[in-house]
Amino acid sequence: MKELKQNILFLGEATLNSYAQVFFSRNKAFAALLLVVSFFDPWAGTAGLISILTANLVAYKMGFSTYYIKDGSYGFNSLLVGLGIGLYFQPGLEITVLVVLSSILTLFICLFLQGVLAKYALPFLSVPFLLGIWMIMLASSDLTSLGISERGIYQANEIFSLGGQKLVNIYHSIQNWELHESVSIFLKSLGAIFFQSNWLAGLLILIGLLFYSRIAFTFAILGYYIAYFFYILIDANISELGYTFIGFNFILTSIALGAFYVIPSPYSYLWIVLLLPIVVLITLSSMHWFAPYRLSVYALPFNVVTLLFLYILKLRHQPSGKLQEVQVQHNSPEKNLYYFKSNTQRLSSNVFPDFQLPFIGEWSVSQAHEGEFTHKNEWRHAWDFVILDDKNEQYKNDGDFVEDYYCYNKIILCPADGEVVNILDGIPDNKIGQVNLEQNWGNSLVIRHNYSFYSQLSHFKEGCFKVKKGDMVKKGEVLGICGNSGRSPYPHLHFQFQTTPYIGSSTFDAALPHYIKRQENTLCLQSYSRPKQNDKLLRGESHPILSQTLGFQTGQKFTLTIESGLDQKLVLMEKNWDFEVKSDAIGNTYIQCLQTNSKAFFSVESNVLQFHNYLGNRQSLLYYLYLSCYKVYLGYYQDLNVKAEIPPNQVFSSSKLFLQDFIAPFYIYLQSDYQLKYQNKKEGIKSEKIELLSKIEWGYPIKKEHLSSEIRIESGASITIKISRNGKLIEIKCGNMQAY
Repeated sequence: MKELKQNILFLGEATLNSYAQVFFSRNKAFAALLLVVSFFDPWAGTAGLISILTANLVAYKMGFSTYYIKDGSYGFNSLLVGLGIGLYFQPGLEITVLVVLSSILTLFICLFLQGVLAKYALPFLSVPFLLGIWMIMLASSDLTSLGISERGIYQANEIFSLGGQKLVNIYHSIQNWELHESVSIFLKSLGAIFFQSNWLAGLLILIGLLFYSRIAFTFAILGYYIAYFFYILIDANISELGYTFIGFNFILTSIALGAFYVIPSPYSYLWIVLLLPIVVLITLSSMHWFAPYRLSVYALPFNVVTLLFLYILKLRHQPSGKLQEVQVQHNSPEKNLYYFKSNTQRLSSNVFPDFQLPFIGEWSVSQAHEGEFTHKNEWRHAWDFVILDDKNEQYKNDGDFVEDYYCYNKIILCPADGEVVNILDGIPDNKIGQVNLEQNWGNSLVIRHNYSFYSQLSHFKEGCFKVKKGDMVKKGEVLGICGNSGRSPYPHLHFQFQTTPYIGSSTFDAALPHYIKRQENTLCLQSYSRPKQNDKLLRGESHPILSQTLGFQTGQKFTLTIESGLDQKLVLMEKNWDFEVKSDAIGNTYIQCLQTNSKAFFSVESNVLQFHNYLGNRQSLLYYLYLSCYKVYLGYYQDLNVKAEIPPNQVFSSSKLFLQDFIAPFYIYLQSDYQLKYQNKKEGIKSEKIELLSKIEWGYPIKKEHLSSEIRIESGASITIKISRNGKLIEIKCGNMQAY
C-alpha cells in the first residue's frame, strides 16, 4: 500500500512537471495552471494528459532515469504532440490509439537525442515534439478513417454545449474587449504554446509566468516586442503572426537564452536584442520551406537558434565573465541568478575542487601571476612560494648559503590526488645568486589530476624525490624537498597548473579552491581565488572533531533534539528531528529532513563544508542547521574568520523578493551576509571542545535582521547549537553526529 502511494505521488509529480517544463519550470502551481489551460479544449487536454502518462509509464517500465522522469524531461514533448493531435483530429478510439503510439515515438526520439546531445552538454528542447508532430501531420492524408477536427470553427456552439447561453455571453463579452493588435497577437502566441488560439489562455499563462518568474515574464514581453518591431522595420507581413500564432518562438527563445540557460544579466538582455531578429528571419524563411508540405514550422526557429547559440557558447576558448552559462540548474531564472551571484568565484573560476597548498605551515608568495621576473607570457599563471620570518626575511644570518633560507630542505606535499606522469632529477642546487638557464626548471615533477588537468612543481633538491614516474599519489603525500635547482637564485617552490604533461608547459589560469590567508594578526579563509604577491598563506589541516562532526557522508543518519526554546513561529512543533545524508542521481549530496522532506545541498572539499542550496520548509530544524553552519572550515585556527554571501531567496520572503526579482539582473539590493568566527578550544582530560560563533545579517540597507548561533562541538561528535533570532532562542543538540 505504501509503495502504491509512493508510485502515485511520483507519477503525479512527473505529470505536473511535464506541463511546467514547457516553460523550463518545476513550479507546481504554474504547472496546475497550464494543465487547466490545456483543457480549454477538453479533447486536446485529454490527449495531452494521456500522452504524458504513456511516456512516463513507458520510460519508468523500461528502467530509464527516475530523475528525468520526475522532473518532466521525458514527458513534455509527448504532451505537446498529444495536444496537437487532440486539436487536429476529432475525438475517437482510433485517435486515442494514435496518441498513445505517438507519445511512445516521441519518447524514443527524446531518449535518442538525449544520448546524442549529452556529449555536447546540450538540451534536446522541443525537437522531439517537432519530429513527432511532423510525422503525424505528413501521414494524416493517408489516415482516412480519422476525422479532421472542426472545433474552433463553431466555437460558440462548443461553448454552449459546455456551459449554456450564460457561458456564451461571457465568451462574447470577453472577445469584444478591444486590445491593441500587438497585445492580442502576443497573448494568442502565448496560448498557442499549448495549442490554444484565444488570448484568454495567453493571459492566464502570462499571469502564471509572472508568479513563477519575474525575470522570465520580462523576457517573454521583451522578446516578443523586439520581434514585433523588427517585423515593422523590415516591412514583413505582420498579419502572419495574427493567424499562425508562431510568435511563441520569440517568447521561448527570449526566455531560454536570456534567462534560463544563461545567467540573466545586462549582457543577456543585449544578446536577446541581437538574436531575436535572427529568429524572425529563420521564421520567415522556414515558413516558405514547409509551405509545400502544408506543415507549420511550430517551434523550429526557437530550437534552431537556441541550440546554435548554446553550442557556440561552449566553443569559446576564453569564456567571457559577462555572459555566463548556467552550470547548476535550479529551473528558475531568479534562483539561477542568486545562486550564481553568491557563488561567482566558485562557478566562474577554473578550479580543480579538491586542491590544497603543497606545503606545511605558513609560506608567502614571492612572485604571483604576471610576476615581475619570470612569470611572463605563456608562463604567467604561476606562483613562487618562500618562507618569511617575523621581519619578512627569507633567510637567517647573511643569506649567503642555501641552508640559510627557511624554505630550504622543507618537505613538499602533493596538492591533490593524481598520477606522477613526468619527473626530472639530477640537477644540483645553485649557489645563492646564481641560476642554471640551461636546465631552467630544475628538478621538477608533473602530476596528472584528470585527463586534461595537471600541476607542476619545480626547483626540488637533487635526489630528494619520494615518488617516481607512474606512481599514484594522494593529496598530502610527501613528494620531495624544496631546493634551489634550475633558474632559481634563492630557494623557493614554483607551482603552476597546465593542460599538458610536459615539464615547462604553458601555464593554465586556475584558482585555488580554499586556503587560509594571514592579514596582520587575523586569519581569513579564502575561496576560489588566486593568491597575490606577498600574501601569507597556510595550507590548513583538518581537525578530527570538526571532520567527524560536520564532514557529512552519504548514508549517515543523525537526530537533532530541541533542548529548549521551542517556538512554533520559528520551527514546527517537533522535539526530535531526524536527518539522513543522501546523494541524487547526478551526484549532488544533501541532508534530508525526514519529517518535512526538506533538503540542504552541500559539498565538502579541501576541508571546507559549504552549503549551496536549501529546498523545502523553513520551519524545519534543517533550515537552522543550514544557516548556522552555512560555511565551516573543518580545521581549528584561533580567530579564523569565514565569510560568505547567502543567496537572497534563501532568507527573504517571496513578497520582499518580488520587486527585487525584476531588477536582479542589473542590481541586487537585498543582501544576506554570513560570518563564522573560531572562538575557543578547550582540552580536558576526557574531552575536547571547540567553540564557534556564526552570524547572519540580512535585510534592507537601513534595516537589518540578525541570526546568531553559538556552536559547541565536543569529543564524540557531539554538537550543541544555541540559535538566537529576533529575540527568540532555540537550543539544539546531537549526542553523536559521527560522519565516519
